[in-house]
Amino acid sequence: MSKLRQRQLYMLLALMFIASIAEVISIGLTLPFLGVFTSPEQIYQHSLMQYPIQLLNITKPDQLILPLTIVFITVAIFAGVIRLTLLYVTTRLSFAIGADISIDVYRRTLHQEYSVHLLRNSSEVINGIVTKTHLVVKAGLTPALMLVSSIIMLVGIVSALFVINMQISFIAVVGFGVLYGVVIKFTRKKLKQNSKVVAYQSDAIVKSLQEGLGGIRDVIIDGSQEFYCTLYRNADLPMRRASGSNLFIAGSPKFAMESIGMSLIAILAYFMTQQQNGLATTIPILGALALGAQRLLPALQQAYSSYSSIQGSKSSIQDVLDLLNQP
Repeated sequence: MSKLRQRQLYMLLALMFIASIAEVISIGLTLPFLGVFTSPEQIYQHSLMQYPIQLLNITKPDQLILPLTIVFITVAIFAGVIRLTLLYVTTRLSFAIGADISIDVYRRTLHQEYSVHLLRNSSEVINGIVTKTHLVVKAGLTPALMLVSSIIMLVGIVSALFVINMQISFIAVVGFGVLYGVVIKFTRKKLKQNSKVVAYQSDAIVKSLQEGLGGIRDVIIDGSQEFYCTLYRNADLPMRRASGSNLFIAGSPKFAMESIGMSLIAILAYFMTQQQNGLATTIPILGALALGAQRLLPALQQAYSSYSSIQGSKSSIQDVLDLLNQP
């Protein structure tokens, strides 16, 4: 990558950390925000609230509701804007890098000696420049940036959850981590196979198009249209099946994890409400944990989906790297 792109990546990394901090603050504020509705006296007497209470000249616990509501809404909107900005910058940067890669591959290919061009199949080169560089961006580079972003976000969210309730957070994080680890173990081989199918058959598709359309006069004279249609079909169908399989593998764990997460919160709610003065203390903690889980599960799913996408396009990425390594 150029120096400019490297600097942009460092700036993107900084934005990822800001987004993570915003998530931590939004989760952390849930506890006092819900607590002020159920037990305002406890929030009013808390040591961390004394400075803002004096600053705002608050004399009664009930007066904390409006300021905390405004702060909570402001932080929630700020966190949303940061996440949206992060998505925009990540997408723009990854596709800009993809354009750089595609241009560089084409330049290097054009500068090869004539003997090299005679020995290689032009369909593979064209497919590498057009299709596979796009796949590198869509299924390789963008997911890689998303994976880094998800990991940073996960660290922040898990830290916030540990502060709220260490035991429950530990069980949830380890449990979901193990479940995703099992899924990765059982899907890795299939993703690898699919990546090879996509890389090979995409070359075959371009080759069949070149041969069919490039020699269209002979095709019409011979009446061999169905032969080239069959050639194209035999390449296109396996490639799309493999791509669809990768997409399903990447997205399917989400639904099971959401169901498990909701079930855990329901079980937790039952046991916590059975304790003495359970309802007053349970609602703020449950609210914070529910919000944390709502942030944690998508971040885990995005990390897994990004990993699956990279694994599923590994062969295509290698083909592009081979073209980039041309002298």
